[in-house]
Amino acid sequence: MNNEPATPEITSKLAFFTITGVTAVQVIATMAMLIPAAIAPELARALDLPVSMIGFQISLAYVGATLMSLAAGLVQRRLGAVRANQVAAFVIVTSLSLISIPHAAALGTGTVGLGIAYGLTNPAAAHLMMKIATGANRNLIFSIKQTGQPLGGVIAGLLAPPIAVAFGWQWALLAGAGLAFVVMLAIQPLRGPMDGDRDPTTKFRGAVLRDVGLLLSMKNLRYLALVGLCLAAVQLALMGFAVAMLTEEIGLTLVTAGVGLAVIQVAGVIGRIGWGAVADRIGSARRTMIATQVISIAAAVATAMLAPGMPTALIFGVLFLFGISAVGWNGVFMAEVARLAPEGRIGSATGGVLVPVFIGVMIGPMLLTGVHEMLGSYTLSLLVISGLTAISILPTMVIGRTASKKS
Repeated sequence: MNNEPATPEITSKLAFFTITGVTAVQVIATMAMLIPAAIAPELARALDLPVSMIGFQISLAYVGATLMSLAAGLVQRRLGAVRANQVAAFVIVTSLSLISIPHAAALGTGTVGLGIAYGLTNPAAAHLMMKIATGANRNLIFSIKQTGQPLGGVIAGLLAPPIAVAFGWQWALLAGAGLAFVVMLAIQPLRGPMDGDRDPTTKFRGAVLRDVGLLLSMKNLRYLALVGLCLAAVQLALMGFAVAMLTEEIGLTLVTAGVGLAVIQVAGVIGRIGWGAVADRIGSARRTMIATQVISIAAAVATAMLAPGMPTALIFGVLFLFGISAVGWNGVFMAEVARLAPEGRIGSATGGVLVPVFIGVMIGPMLLTGVHEMLGSYTLSLLVISGLTAISILPTMVIGRTASKKS
């Protein structure tokens, strides 16, 4: 499919249901990735493992996501984008059900499955979004779709722990599987009108390397990949250690710290929609992304100044500023990847760029752990890690110059 505005056959009603369906898939994919972390104490107790193993579980999931991203564009072209999303939902159902078996091997296998499903969703979603987007609303459309990720985190955090406490940890996983199954069936009506451009003759042998070559051959995509790696590392460092920072250094209770994490997630939702609207309004994804980067650095500086005894409202205000910028950039970023992709290669370009992005996701928490070992402070460590955000500004500016001739 090419990068042209939506065709007359795609009505506003079909566009609405497509955006809703794709966002729902993003929600369940992120929710599934985070449910094991949300019930970590209960899960670890059942498997007789340390709670810290969840950090390795998340890294293992993103290994699966990274590997799947290499072939996700091919799967989308062969099966169709809607069917690829349905396959991802089915893999989520299977993987969460597998993790409910109280065995470490089932946890490991199911975790890789969740990562595979997560890596499959974004390229297919980008293909569908570009079919209904126009130059006037592209950033907003992609940003709405990207709200599925923080919303999935909110759902995992709010629903999984109470279900685990009330009915048992396995029911939290099975409830997530049930939601994924419902979404898989609900998007079936989109299959006919939206998957007409699939190519069943698409070959996988050797094609994965060609899709990687697409990323390496295009300067703009390489720059975007570097930007995504840096920003993803900071985003996951913030989200992964916010609760530890708030409880161990700022002196908040665990419940209040949990609210602080929710503030970051909600700010991410608001930021993704808001920045998308801004980018469309001013007609520049580049300037919008630079704004998020500058605000994120300022928020990191403010975070480094937080101390015990400060008003909770002030602390949450800083977290909101951090969330709206460090978690809010994704929608504009994904829209820019789709805009710059060659004709008919949106899924492949998205999958290629997501490989370094997922690498950033994996290394961000590890980098912060290493810096914390040296400095002994989460707030200062976040400031140091935010140096990656500063580094990402230069390639963002270069993208604006080299892409200026393409609308």
